[in-house]
Amino acid sequence: MTYRYSVAILYPSPRSVAYSSLAFHLLKGYLSEAGVGVKAVFLEDGELVVHGKGGLEEVRAVFVSLPFELMYVDLVKALDLMGLEPFRKNRGEGDPIIVAGGPAVTANPLPVLDIVDAVLVGEAEPVLEYIVEALSEPSKRLRLKTLSKLPGVLVDEYSELPVRRVYANNLDSTWYPLDQKPLDSVEPVWGRTFILETTRGCGRSCRFCMEGTIFRPKRDRSLRKLRELLWDGVRINRVGKVTFYSLVFFDNRASDEILREAVESGLEVSVPSLRAESLTFERARMIASGGQRTVTIAPETGSCVVAKAILKPIGKNLTLWAVENAVEAGIKSVKLYLITGFPGETMDDVKATLDMALEVGEVLRSSGARLKVSINPFMPKPVTGMQWAGMENLKTLRRKIEALSTPLRRAGAQVSGYDVKWARAEVLLARGGREVSRLVVAWARRGGSLGALRAALRDTGLREEDYLSEIPEDVDPPWHAYVEHPYAELWRLRRDWRIYRSVVESRGRTSRLRIKGCDF
Repeated sequence: MTYRYSVAILYPSPRSVAYSSLAFHLLKGYLSEAGVGVKAVFLEDGELVVHGKGGLEEVRAVFVSLPFELMYVDLVKALDLMGLEPFRKNRGEGDPIIVAGGPAVTANPLPVLDIVDAVLVGEAEPVLEYIVEALSEPSKRLRLKTLSKLPGVLVDEYSELPVRRVYANNLDSTWYPLDQKPLDSVEPVWGRTFILETTRGCGRSCRFCMEGTIFRPKRDRSLRKLRELLWDGVRINRVGKVTFYSLVFFDNRASDEILREAVESGLEVSVPSLRAESLTFERARMIASGGQRTVTIAPETGSCVVAKAILKPIGKNLTLWAVENAVEAGIKSVKLYLITGFPGETMDDVKATLDMALEVGEVLRSSGARLKVSINPFMPKPVTGMQWAGMENLKTLRRKIEALSTPLRRAGAQVSGYDVKWARAEVLLARGGREVSRLVVAWARRGGSLGALRAALRDTGLREEDYLSEIPEDVDPPWHAYVEHPYAELWRLRRDWRIYRSVVESRGRTSRLRIKGCDF
């Protein structure tokens, strides 16, 4: 086959992670079908792993998927190993165009804007066809100019700001990566499975959730389309398992039927995204019948005040109801996701969260099931209602996490969580400006550890606290000058921040949100 040209898809993580990423399969499959030569590039144990014929010398573009901010450091490591200068200004006409996409850079492209040549702001399907054509231009300069004219593509030298985020209006009519077969030597994180995206976006509007905000509006695939994709995907990949992928699975009206059809046909199922209020006994029974033994529920907090402020009306009563349904249906363990360190959160709020988790543990123990708990610090992210919030100081966060984790471990729960120092580093990158690109490069070249971050901060003269402190409410965060987010305009987000603070300061009295078990 004669290709138009060749590109590299860089996923700066191990292959097992990449082959569990729907974005990786989407890029790889679409570009291959479009007649583009594709080489896949991964970063494993500090070394490049390249799949595809030939070397990387002739690739015209490098597509890099960046779902998480800490992957910026791995991007720079990979560029160094590929023999490419990490700063865009130091690369020449003969070097490939580096196009970054993913949730992290969609929310805030600034920390990588001096590293990559272009950022795809939003979802790939509406513009991939045009990107393929733009890269057919005879020179790098013309390719970049043509890319800058496409919706949702930010090219620093040429784009008119702000660039408006693009998204697929109708998921039923978008291209889908049916072929998700990994290499024989690769075992994906979720095992050998077909990943079926049922819904994109979320209609719940939790004030701290970046993904829920930047992927608005919520869009569902129809039952007809889900059936078609399910059976084609299982056949093509020769697997007996389907992993349903969405932010909230049961928010799609077709979810019950497609789950039932998969289970009754003998497929193993995985449903990673559940809301407590949607986990009825019948749904839990169907999940258990599909071979899933652990369900994950994310109430975040047991505090009525914080739950109302973050707009997540679950609370203790609904969490316990969901857990009771799960164990009655045969689920063997429940994992709770908890967050502490929300602005204005008191130790009484922390105690309410602990009491909820301990009660969940008691229900599980009495049924012979097991409790797993993930305790994580609150991280203020761009393009959310809480992007102006500060991150609680290290000492206080550790004290709160310890107040939760110690009693839970004593009660027999398996406790894990995100290290506070890494969380602070993530927020630094998430809320950084263009100057942070210097930090990313220095950090990568010092090895990427937390110690290396401290050294890189000294090297660049930047201060971590400048990115972790509260942003004054009247300040427009810099990323909004570069990206326009439909359904997440500044005025909406600022209103959410004001409401959050009002609810916390009034201890919930100014909120009309109804939560079972919360009487004020």
